[in-house]
Parts: sequence; C-alpha cells; structure tokens
Amino acid sequence: MKLFIIIFIGTIFICGNEINSGQTLENPSNLNLQDNFFNKDSKSNSNSIDNSASSTLKQVFPNSYIENIITGFIDGLEETLLKIDIRRIAIDFSNTTIDVSDEYRDFGINQFSGDNTTLTNFVADLALEHNFTNSRLSNTLFAEYGMVIVNPKYKTATRNETADNLIFNTGYTRKAFFFENGFLGPFIDGEYQTEFTRKEDGSRNQYLRYKAGLRFLDGKYIDEFYLSGVGEIDLSYSPLSIKGALETGIRAKTPINDDLKLVYQGFVRQYVGYSRFRDSDLLYNVNLSVRLDVSINSGIAFSPFISARFAQIRGAKRSGSNILTGISLLFSSSINAISSIQGAQDAMLNEYFKSIQ
Repeated sequence: MKLFIIIFIGTIFICGNEINSGQTLENPSNLNLQDNFFNKDSKSNSNSIDNSASSTLKQVFPNSYIENIITGFIDGLEETLLKIDIRRIAIDFSNTTIDVSDEYRDFGINQFSGDNTTLTNFVADLALEHNFTNSRLSNTLFAEYGMVIVNPKYKTATRNETADNLIFNTGYTRKAFFFENGFLGPFIDGEYQTEFTRKEDGSRNQYLRYKAGLRFLDGKYIDEFYLSGVGEIDLSYSPLSIKGALETGIRAKTPINDDLKLVYQGFVRQYVGYSRFRDSDLLYNVNLSVRLDVSINSGIAFSPFISARFAQIRGAKRSGSNILTGISLLFSSSINAISSIQGAQDAMLNEYFKSIQ
C-alpha cells in the first residue's frame, strides 16, 4: 500500500513537471502571436512564430472564419463605390462702370450714358453616391444665387435677385433592371428646399418634398431620367399646406469630341391637388437649361449657356418666364473615394495572412 502511494505521488510529480514545462514552452509563442496580431509593425515577433503557434491561432481563431470575415468585408468594399460627384461649380461675374454719364447723357451714346451695373451669379451642384450591387443611395446639394446691382449716378443703388435656391436631396434607388449602359428601378426621395434671403414681407420659401417613382441612371448619354409622384409640404406660410404633383426630369449629355460636350438638365412639375388654396400656389413649374462645355484643363470648362424657367401661380392670369443667357467658368469632377480604402484593406489582409502561415 505504501509502495502504491509512493508510485502515485511520483506520477503526479512527473506529470506536473511536464505540464509546467509545456506551459513554459507555449507561453512565449502565445505572447509572440498576440504581439504580432495586434502590433503589425513588430517584424521580429512575427519571425518567431512556429507551427505550434499557428495551430494555436487556428484553434482559437479558425483560419477559415477569419478569412471569411475579412475577405467578406473586402468583397463588400469592392461591390461598393463611394462617388463624390462635383457636377458643377460655376461663377458668373460682370461689371459695367461708366464715368462720363453727365457729359454724354444727351448725345445718344448708350454705352456712356447708362448706369453702373454689377451682375453676379453662383451655382453649386454636388452629389455623394453610395453604389451597391443592387441599389444606390444618393445625397445631393444644389445651390444658386444671382443678383443684379444697379447704381445710378444720382440715385440710390437698387438690388434685384435673379436666383435664390438651396436644395438638399437624399434618395434610394433599387437596381431592378440592368442594361448594357445604365439601370432602371423604383426610387424614393426626400427633399428640402429653401432660400438664402427672406422676402420683403419677412417670409422665406420652405418646402419639404417626398417623391416616388421610376428612375433610369448611368446611361451612355442619359445620366438620369425619372417619372414620379410628388408630395409637397409648403412651410412658407402658416398654416402649412400640402400639395400633390406629377414630375419628370432629366440630366443628359452629348459628347461632340474629347473637349466639347452639350449638357442638358431640367424638370417639369404639374400640380394636381392642394389641401388649401392660396394665390401664391404654383399651378406648374418648368426649369430647363442647356450649356456647351468647352474643356480648358483638368475639369475646368468655359461654358456658354441658356436657362429658362416658366411657371404660373394661382393668383396670376398669365404665366411668368425668365430666360437667361450667358457664359460661365465652371469646374466639374468625379472622385472614387473608396479606391484608397480598398487598397489599404487589401494590404492589411495580405499582411495578416502572411503572419499566420
């Protein structure tokens, strides 16, 4: 019996030493493995990883599991395009200064007898698009402001706004039907429109809109074409009113050569219902523009243009129109913001897999 107890105690002692020695051998590799995983800049530690460390990692974090997670994330990035689209940033500025209007007032030379005039116009049309395999999320900002300042010789200067719009739009489009160039699908948009300055009565135009319909995008010549129903909440006056409308719009281009292209843009909105009636309610609204972009260098273009707006309010017997022609200096560009992220993630993925082999 005593001999059995002595043998049992000796066996436990020997096994304990083997366990302790095993932990002593494995601990450094585990520490090195963790250091290599969380501190990628330490190359000396990665060189010290042996086969037992690699097998330990695969037991704790199976290689296939890690690979599926990381490659899935990379694949998701590859199927996603974050596009920053600067459709147009343009400024128009002209100034007429006449110093001899008194002497030439009665001599019939209009160029010398007029008033000092300043015309400025600014337009910004920007978009941020998240493209996925079967859908697109888009956010756009459109801002325009124009002013004419007339400064007569002996009278107070007058200022007249020619444009004042600020529009934020966010939307979702489902890619339902694919073509050789472009895709078609249902969409839903939310939009907020306001203006920079208040009117003389202290009010400010403010509208909330929601649109739903069909949209075609990314065609060879047609960038966007849509048909939709529109719900509009008019917040300009209290109490608010709700309106319904039908709308169609287009953005398109016709390349003439590498440095020359025609660009078309516009929409037509026909109102069909109102929750209450005001004289300022629009019956219809039409905005159209055509410009010829002559490329100068790196997205900078010289662009003659013509734009027109036609509309009629309930309180007017005739429709109104505003036709503007001019020459604009503009900048446009498209940036693939995801490419640098994807490249960095690919490099990290390759480095990680090397460390566990």
